[in-house]
Formats: sequence, structure tokens, C-alpha cells
Amino acid sequence: MDKDRKKYKILIVEDNPGDYALIEEYLQELIQAPQLTQAKDFRSAAALLSENKYDIILLDLSLPDKSGENLISGIMAINCDCPVIILTGYADINFGVKSLSMGASDYLLKDELNASTLYKSVIYNIERKKTVADLEASEKRYSDLFHLSPQPMFVYDPDSLAFLDVNQAAITHYGYSREEFLSMTIKQIRPVEDLDKLDKVIENSRINKNTFYRGTFRHLKKNGELIHV
Repeated sequence: MDKDRKKYKILIVEDNPGDYALIEEYLQELIQAPQLTQAKDFRSAAALLSENKYDIILLDLSLPDKSGENLISGIMAINCDCPVIILTGYADINFGVKSLSMGASDYLLKDELNASTLYKSVIYNIERKKTVADLEASEKRYSDLFHLSPQPMFVYDPDSLAFLDVNQAAITHYGYSREEFLSMTIKQIRPVEDLDKLDKVIENSRINKNTFYRGTFRHLKKNGELIHV
């Protein structure tokens, strides 16, 4: 297998010289030139994280100045962008689950560690972090397009017909507050005599599994004014 040529910046928080040497050996076995930095205690790790960015953190759970849950929470409080892989000699499933709930990306036992499992965890968690970051950026762009649009827009639940979100243009145009919109259904902005037409459109969409339809509808503003949409 060819070595990975990407220059990963990896912070290894480990005070045991033997364990550090083994981790270093495993990483260099499958990565061409990993940029490794060692921190032997929490204080050193905190200082490094405040001044540098890393692709991933490998964290031993027993350091001279902090350990266990306090160590994980301390690292997570400083680091918000980088995935953290816990490396421990203790096979405690419950604590492993707890560490993941605290924000750790993975939990590996040192006794079961080898070059392949460590490499796979490093790559998987780096890529997952990038995917999540891309998704969050995409969601923000969509949110901005929705909320900043000059056209009135809203999102509703296709089953309950309740409003789920509205943009500022809709609030301004219809006259309802955001709180009022979110307590209503789309039927409440329709004239009573148009509800049968609305029900038919919705039913046809469900039967044909359409997620899109177009047409001209009559809506009511809060002040009773009738508008064509």
C-alpha cells in the first residue's frame, strides 16, 4: 500500500514515551510525512491549541495534570474545530460512550491499536469533520437565501400544514409576527371558500408524490386584505 502523501498536522497528547513512540511509528507507517507535535500534559496541549491549528488530536486520557472526563471537557472547551480521538488503555464501554457524547470523535484501545486501525480512524474523522463543515456552510447559504430574500417565503409541514419557518419579507407583507405564523397552519391564510381547492392540491401532491406544484392562489393578510399569490 502506497503511503498517504497528505501533510496532516497531528497533535499527540501523550506523556508516556513508549506509547508516543508506538503511535508515531504507526502513523509514519501509512502516512508519508505526518507533521507530529507532542504535548506531555494538559497545560502544554492548551498552549499549543491556542496558537496552532491541527487536523486531528490524539488524546491519552491519563496526563500528569488532568485525566478522564475533566481532561476531555478541558480539551473540548479549548478546541472547537478539530476532531479528537481518545486513546486509552482502559476498556470501559460506558466511558467510551460518554466520551463520544462529550464531543470526542472516536475511542480506541491502545492494546488493540495498529497502524491500519489508527490510520483509518484518523482519515475517517478528518473527512467527516470536513463533510460536516461543508454541510453547515451549505445550510447557512440556504438560510441566508431564504431569510434575506425580498420575496415572501415560508416552509410548512406537509402533514400537519403548520408553518415551520417564515422569512422577514413574509412577516412584513402578511402582517403576522413570526410567533403568530408559527402557531398557524397554511389554511389560516386562505379564504374559507378556497379551502376545498387547497385540499385537492395537497391530496394530489401526496398521491403523485410531487414535491413541486404551481398555480395562482388567494391568500389573506392579517388585516383581511385579499392578495393573489
